[in-house]
Amino acid sequence: MTNKIEYSIVIPVYNGENTLNELFERLNTVFKGITENYEIIFVDDCSSDGSWGEMKKLREKDKRVKIIQLLRNFGQHNATMCGFNFCKGNYVITMDDDLQHPPEEIPKLIGRINEGYTVVFGEYKVKQHGKFENFLSKIFQNLMHKILKIPNKIYISSFTILKSEVIKNIITIKSAYPFLPALISRSTPVNRIANVVVIHEERKVGKSGYNIFKLFTFSLNLVINYSALPLLLVGIVGFAISILSIGYGAIIIAQKILDPSYGVAGWNSLMVAVSFLGGAILMAIGVMGEYLRRILAEISYEKQYVIGEMDV
Repeated sequence: MTNKIEYSIVIPVYNGENTLNELFERLNTVFKGITENYEIIFVDDCSSDGSWGEMKKLREKDKRVKIIQLLRNFGQHNATMCGFNFCKGNYVITMDDDLQHPPEEIPKLIGRINEGYTVVFGEYKVKQHGKFENFLSKIFQNLMHKILKIPNKIYISSFTILKSEVIKNIITIKSAYPFLPALISRSTPVNRIANVVVIHEERKVGKSGYNIFKLFTFSLNLVINYSALPLLLVGIVGFAISILSIGYGAIIIAQKILDPSYGVAGWNSLMVAVSFLGGAILMAIGVMGEYLRRILAEISYEKQYVIGEMDV
């Protein structure tokens, strides 16, 4: 059977009760000038407001709306992965539910991907966040580029369009800790990824759910799941400490031989050395433990998402 759906719009939702109806209406207006063959997939990431009720109303109004409610809060990337598993479009668009990604900018994404690319990220020239949030975002962008080996000229955002073949590759990865830019970079050649400049609007209601803790969590997932950097750093620190300890020991022995009256370092220096080495060992054990915990989660109990209710 031929796939009649041309575009799938996947939108993870968290406490978006006050923006969902406007987002739906603006999406419909935009796609009236593009095609009638599209679907909107809302994935409720266990919101604490009335988002699920609003999603049910939109489903009743238009059967092109597909709604999924997760049993608990899994995070934006997991919720998006859930939507990927149910989308049927030849092109898949991802965007936020807070209207900071204007639906009216979607034709720019479509026009750019029609130039022969497989993935196009929306690039914000001006990002409507506070200075501190923008500073943290810039640091995170640099970290992503270095670890994922993506050229610096490619700006990574959650306002994206992807061809269906990329989605098919992505959903084969069942990691409990998905990080979409990493999965995308591993599912398509870098030279097939592009940007297009889009508007980033100010938040109309509520406040951003991203904070230092969430950015730290994303960074942790990126560094641990998609690089061996922590293990490398622990190895370097351990090696450096070993060399310094051997050197210091050799100095003490040499001074004792040259000057028998030379006293061995006292209690304080001994305790500092023991504490320092003990801390380095505990740090190494902590890093190893985090890797082991994630391995256990992958092979035993942890799931990428769990659906509580759906209507697709």
